[in-house]
Amino acid sequence: MISGILAGCLVVLVVAILVQAVGRKRDPNEPPLESGPVPYLGVALQFAMDSLKFIRSRQKKYGDVFTVKLAGKYTTFVLDPHSYSDVMRQHKILDFKTVGMDIVERGFGTTHFERTGRAHVLHTADAYFPVHLQGNALDPLTNTMMGHLQTAMLADVGSETGWKKDGLWSFVRRIVSEASFLTIFGKHKSQTVEQERARLMVVMETFWDYDRKFPRVVAGIPFWMLGKAKEQRDFLLAFLSKDNLNQRDVLQLIEQRDEVFCGGGLSGKELAGAHFSTVWASLSNTLPTAFWTLFHLLQDPVAMAAVRREVETALKETGQTVTGFRDGGEKIDFTRQQLADMTCLGSVVNEALRVSSVSIVLRQALEETTIALNSGSTFKIRKGDRVALFPQIVHMDPEVYEDPETFKYDRYLENGKEKTTFYKNGKKLRHYLIPFGIGTSRCPGRFFAVNEIKQFVSLIVCYFDMELIDKETPPLDQSRTGLGVLPPKTDPMFRYRIK
Repeated sequence: MISGILAGCLVVLVVAILVQAVGRKRDPNEPPLESGPVPYLGVALQFAMDSLKFIRSRQKKYGDVFTVKLAGKYTTFVLDPHSYSDVMRQHKILDFKTVGMDIVERGFGTTHFERTGRAHVLHTADAYFPVHLQGNALDPLTNTMMGHLQTAMLADVGSETGWKKDGLWSFVRRIVSEASFLTIFGKHKSQTVEQERARLMVVMETFWDYDRKFPRVVAGIPFWMLGKAKEQRDFLLAFLSKDNLNQRDVLQLIEQRDEVFCGGGLSGKELAGAHFSTVWASLSNTLPTAFWTLFHLLQDPVAMAAVRREVETALKETGQTVTGFRDGGEKIDFTRQQLADMTCLGSVVNEALRVSSVSIVLRQALEETTIALNSGSTFKIRKGDRVALFPQIVHMDPEVYEDPETFKYDRYLENGKEKTTFYKNGKKLRHYLIPFGIGTSRCPGRFFAVNEIKQFVSLIVCYFDMELIDKETPPLDQSRTGLGVLPPKTDPMFRYRIK
């Protein structure tokens, strides 16, 4: 999110000159303070160039707690992972909703419930939604997603029998986006399959292009500097309007949530904005994680062989075969429990999340307070300031993860089961892998997302031969720093065919 400011730095600098922003002085019991060299921006430009390098350099200089000025906001970073829970316990004072308001309003074009006195509507929906995205409630979603993924894969290949070439990132986005959207918002009640796919492709291409601009949108860059971003946002809101979705077999969970929203007096635009945020949440991190999982498997024959053994075991246990896929034979059906039992594939997904996730967990202080940390030390935070956790500092810590720069497919495996014991300073870590946030802002759809990635990869293993043409690991797209899992900056070519 912070890196999006780079594109609009001229506008921000003009504002900074006009307001003549002045740095503040550090008070007693406040963390070390660095206001940065540029008015208003502070250290934002340095942070955006290489966030991990910047954070490590300040940790070496100041320790595990320090405050910097980031794009007009004084932000205190807490880097000791043993203290993450101490920060999250202050949820009544350190607020997430305040941070999320601008993202919701700018990104999804709707007024945040907190500003309109309808926070109770959001709280009701938030209490209802996560329960239906985990455990046994995931079973029908899992079944539906399996069908849509296979339909999308078959339609993508068509009648071709030979090798096809494509960008791997493009392929992943195409298949997963279609299947995810249809699982949540259902098929159109009257359109043909061909009409549906053509329409969805236009919608998804618009979404992908808007999502590339999303970091700059939520960073506050004026829309006139962002090409067709506002037009694209309005197009997506119109597509997700109640009238349009009434023509689809929408997931019952969405219908029930809509009843809560409509009962709370939401306007049509606000309801469309809620649907837009659901689409974004279901795709923005799932797509790059699915890409990195598949890319590293294709790059490592040993890892691919290990995952293939798991998939073949699941097929054998249920008496399923992969023959006749193109000819309308029975589709593969892996249950939620079978997917959960694929611990090697789960380890690959976790490792993909570890190496590509660059999120920032942000909270804003509603009042001045003092925070006590696991070490016994305390620090004061001013009203209006932000507190930030930076999980990548843990994900790339050589004390926590041996050789952290290297992708190791079995890093989260131990004696055939998921490994959950990792240490820092000789103490077991509670928070060692943090791609989905912490506390009240933790992604409610995380189980659904991991399930979907496992489904996608296991079906690829069942049905396709694939080979990388561009075998070098593409760089991460740092423009999305702070928003979650980073996509590839380039699209490596590969070739594939149905077995």
